[in-house]
Amino acid sequence: MKKKNSITIKKVIFVLFMTVLALVFVFPLIWMIASSFKYDAQIFKDINGLRAFTVTSFEDNPFFNYQEVLANIPLVRAALNSIFYIAIIIVLGMTLNSMAGYAFARIKFPKRDLIFGIVLALMIIPSQTVILSQFSIVYRLGWTNSYLGLIVPSLADPLFIFLFRQNFLGVPESIEEAAKIDGASRVRIFFQLIVPLAKPVYGTVTILTFIKFWNDFLWPVMVITDTKKYTIQMSLNSLFAIKPVNYGNVMAGLTFITIPVLIVFLCMQKYYVQGIASTGAKN
Repeated sequence: MKKKNSITIKKVIFVLFMTVLALVFVFPLIWMIASSFKYDAQIFKDINGLRAFTVTSFEDNPFFNYQEVLANIPLVRAALNSIFYIAIIIVLGMTLNSMAGYAFARIKFPKRDLIFGIVLALMIIPSQTVILSQFSIVYRLGWTNSYLGLIVPSLADPLFIFLFRQNFLGVPESIEEAAKIDGASRVRIFFQLIVPLAKPVYGTVTILTFIKFWNDFLWPVMVITDTKKYTIQMSLNSLFAIKPVNYGNVMAGLTFITIPVLIVFLCMQKYYVQGIASTGAKN
């Protein structure tokens, strides 16, 4: 009985601790949303108290900051631009990286382990160290100020190859052997058998890819110059070019661009958890 009570107390303490921790992480989000409904003077007035996390009073038009942002910058067009090129990266990138991961997991070819080791080594190289060389290649190919310049260099990703490879190692080889006996080709086995079994890792990669490129600013600002092709982060950054900076507008813009990330994560969170769990250490 004492042991059962002890376990119950530990669970209660654990739940309370995780609740407090979750609130700590969510406080900046609450503050951002609350500030998006305030004027600058009210934001700075409330910043040192609990009122910073609440909307103390609504004006006649509580969405005035959002209206000003949408009137001053083409945020909707930029959001659609980002969604367009990120969707292409997700589809093509997942196909490329998953096929590479499958090759490293199942196909025996010369120097496979050495090549995979090189791929793992690429994970520790910061992208900023090669970005100038990457831009030089894109420039010589004539891909600047085009979606090709945004998409093609972003397709292959060592981390995603690793995630797919680890997931595919967990699929029993006997399933593939049975398919081979029935006359299925390697391509058919991959797309009709392996891919459906790997939905969690595909969901994980979708979330990580969307967040990575939705928040990307450095590479798009180097490649894109046409304002009609601006990505969401480039468009939002133009708010800081308007002097004086209106922080209520900035908070409204940040809230606006956070909504798609939350939607994607909430829709695919179960796959994210399963995908991470399925990529544990495997030989």
